[in-house]
Amino acid sequence: MIRTEEIYDAATDDAAFDRLAARLAEAVGARSGVLHWGLGPAHVAEVSYSGYFSGEQMALYDEEFLGDDLWGEALEGLAPNRVWDVEALVPDRAYEGSRIYNEWIRPMGDDTFRCLGGIVQHGETIGHVGLHRGKSQAPFDDRQRALGQASVGHIGRMFDIRRKLDRASGQGKSLRATLDLVDHAVFLLGAQGRLIDGNRAAEAMLRRQDALMLRHRHIAARRVQDDMLLQAALRAAADRESTEATACLIQRAGGLPLAVSVAAIWSGDQRQIVLIVTDPQAGDPGLAARVRALYGLTRAEAEVVVGLSEGKPLEQVSQERGVALATVRTQMKTIYLKMDCSRQSELVARVARLPRLNAPD
Repeated sequence: MIRTEEIYDAATDDAAFDRLAARLAEAVGARSGVLHWGLGPAHVAEVSYSGYFSGEQMALYDEEFLGDDLWGEALEGLAPNRVWDVEALVPDRAYEGSRIYNEWIRPMGDDTFRCLGGIVQHGETIGHVGLHRGKSQAPFDDRQRALGQASVGHIGRMFDIRRKLDRASGQGKSLRATLDLVDHAVFLLGAQGRLIDGNRAAEAMLRRQDALMLRHRHIAARRVQDDMLLQAALRAAADRESTEATACLIQRAGGLPLAVSVAAIWSGDQRQIVLIVTDPQAGDPGLAARVRALYGLTRAEAEVVVGLSEGKPLEQVSQERGVALATVRTQMKTIYLKMDCSRQSELVARVARLPRLNAPD
């Protein structure tokens, strides 16, 4: 008899999931077993094999014989969450003449011939259970089928938990990748200021320790005066009555100060704090390509726009590009037309509203 906790251990423990098919097969006296779940018959997300067949043999089954599985076909359309004696559903003569038996089972020197199986459904999750014996072994009896049946409901719930965790993990990875793309350091803190997570730029900023650092898992500024401002902003964000974001400037060892925006968010019934730290000197390696795509600028015009967005005067832009100031002024007229602007300040403000993105890894 398989213990219920062994099944639910497999919900969060990958090693326990891998062992589960073997444990279930052992519990009912089967020689081999397989469990798999997905969102439908054509979608298999995870598989647990008992180990009787090798990985290469199972890969061959998946590639060439999945569509010839008479036992799987027999289970389709039957009531879910039941364990069936599939040998009774598929006549011996039909199975002995099948491609899967003659071209996959027998060439391996095997005689797998008997099966207890069923379709398991819990919520959106659909899974399959298959437990097998050889032709030379005794058929499964009612007691063994009942043992398998006693586990089906728990297996379905375990499948569904793994699906939800799998989805949450995928969403978390996508969110993290999105935050890593943003060219700002983003810190997520608990209501008491303890660091929960941060994106790639945030991790790099803490490693530099030229402005912000980590003290006992709390974000702090390097300079005492700045830290007083930062902690006051964090306390304001932690106030349950607070609804407005705050900000402060944090000096660093060299260069312009960092701009720290502090705001509160709710995650369920938990209040959390978000710090978004902007480095005014950080560049945007993809900005020129994006303004070209948005406004139909030439490469040269896009370089002028990027230079202006970085706060450079026209004279410096012309010197860095190695062209006459008159040429840049002429280009500015075309840029104004394409971007529907009439003043340099309007152009810079429009570019500043675009998201700043990191270069991809």
